[in-house]
Amino acid sequence: MVALNYVLLSTVISQQSGLGNISDPALLQVGNKLRMFFKNGNESQIGLSGFDNKIHSYVSSDNGKTWALESGVKIDAGSPVSVQAASTGGYEAWGWVLSPNGDKMTKFTSSDGETFTAGSGLIPVLNSCKNVNGVSTTKFGDFQVIKLLNGTFLAFAQNSNETPPYMRHACGFTSPDGITWTLDAAKTVALQYDIQTNPETYRNASGVIEQIFPVFRLDPSTNLATGLQFRTSTNEGLSWSDFSELSFFAADPDRLDLSNGDSLLAFGGFDHGQGGLLAVAKKSATNYKASRTENFFEWITWTISGASQSDIKIKNLCTNKDLTSSVKFATSGSNISVTYTAPAGGKGNSCVYALIGAEQAIK
Repeated sequence: MVALNYVLLSTVISQQSGLGNISDPALLQVGNKLRMFFKNGNESQIGLSGFDNKIHSYVSSDNGKTWALESGVKIDAGSPVSVQAASTGGYEAWGWVLSPNGDKMTKFTSSDGETFTAGSGLIPVLNSCKNVNGVSTTKFGDFQVIKLLNGTFLAFAQNSNETPPYMRHACGFTSPDGITWTLDAAKTVALQYDIQTNPETYRNASGVIEQIFPVFRLDPSTNLATGLQFRTSTNEGLSWSDFSELSFFAADPDRLDLSNGDSLLAFGGFDHGQGGLLAVAKKSATNYKASRTENFFEWITWTISGASQSDIKIKNLCTNKDLTSSVKFATSGSNISVTYTAPAGGKGNSCVYALIGAEQAIK
């Protein structure tokens, strides 16, 4: 079991307010407001309306507890974006501008942190970034960008166009200006397992660079699931700490430290009936510990310590449905086990989480 140190603040689900499949949150603080950019996309598995494959936004006035949809397209990119306050003033974002002649990684700028204007873009070179089996990248995912102290930029993106069995990796890039990018093969993160979605790269309030990799693994003998993989750099990305495990797993992580001291982690998810998710968690110490074992499509079992049965809720965050009445509880010493069994014909449990206590510690 691992200590649970993230609590769920809020969720927004797809097919609401006239939107399609919402995904890939990107947080930005603008004064006393918190803005969450997201892609309003299609999902052919469901059959949606309301999508335009552009970047829209929600806004929060209570540090991420509640959200209101803002009107209109905010960033005219055809992909999820990386967004941040610019060190020289204003705000900047990066995303793909799609074209039959080649997609361009494009820098966008904004004076108000709400509506962004496209600038120059570049078609990056692909083939020098390879996975552990020597397979070259064929298509990049979404760039996550930070500015280094020397004024240059560092970015990472997942190789997003492999076929099963997946062994996706992350490629590193450098840029003198945030516009012209050079792939640096030495920065490739190629693991013995799949990086499922785009990794997060973020400079925290202490100046340390963080990376979060959505690596979902099940132990082949126990079916124990691991959390998000996390590492840091204190020397501007020249070297990195060993990986450690965050207390839960989620797709499309995005970090932001608020001016009030809150440390937020936004994330996504997907349900084959409802679509995508935008969720926000806050780092917070709790008295709970938990582990999670699962079969991808059939069941999940949580083992939880520090809680009573009445403290535990099982919920599909993508559908906003409470599943607690359908689970089985058992007690072993001071631990409680909770087993959720998916409906027949289910297509995955990735959006089903345990929420523990009034604070909603998430596992």
